[in-house]
Amino acid sequence: MKKYISFFLIFLMIFSFSATYLNAQENDEKFKEIRDNCAEALVKLNILKGYEDGTLRLDNKIRRSEFITLVVRLKGYHYDADIDNVKINFKDIEEKHWAYNNIKLAVKYGIVTGYPDNTIAPNNDVTYAEALAVVINALGYKDSLEGDWPDNVIQKAKELKLDKNLSLEPNSRITRGEMSVIIYNALTVPLKS
Repeated sequence: MKKYISFFLIFLMIFSFSATYLNAQENDEKFKEIRDNCAEALVKLNILKGYEDGTLRLDNKIRRSEFITLVVRLKGYHYDADIDNVKINFKDIEEKHWAYNNIKLAVKYGIVTGYPDNTIAPNNDVTYAEALAVVINALGYKDSLEGDWPDNVIQKAKELKLDKNLSLEPNSRITRGEMSVIIYNALTVPLKS
């Protein structure tokens, strides 16, 4: 029953906001309205959470730890409590880090692997291409990428409409608000096994 209610809420939110969409970032005020609507929907779905002071800080650059947490919540993996056997050995994150368990879940489900130097860089900013690549992977479309990086993820994002209302360069560091739009757009993409 919970799944049906969640699906219904997602369906309502997606279609209630679609009337306000246009080619977003060309009009800054319109983009802010879209971004805010997307973020509000994600808060209601318990995917996006604010800071301790209650703000979402949508203009802040998004950190990798925040981003990984959003993707884990998008997939519903945060309900998985079976992570005691998941071992991560990244040398730049400790168990006391607020996103540690979400990073364990992301590793468990193959969303992220870390860098070759055995780091996860939890406090680094995320680029547009990196964000799209991880979301594409989480949705199950990684094997359908064709071509060279980052053009392959940009092209696949266009096909999946993950870029709806966004006009960003592949290497631009994205904000929490821009990431909210990507995650919101991902809610309309059929999962591929």
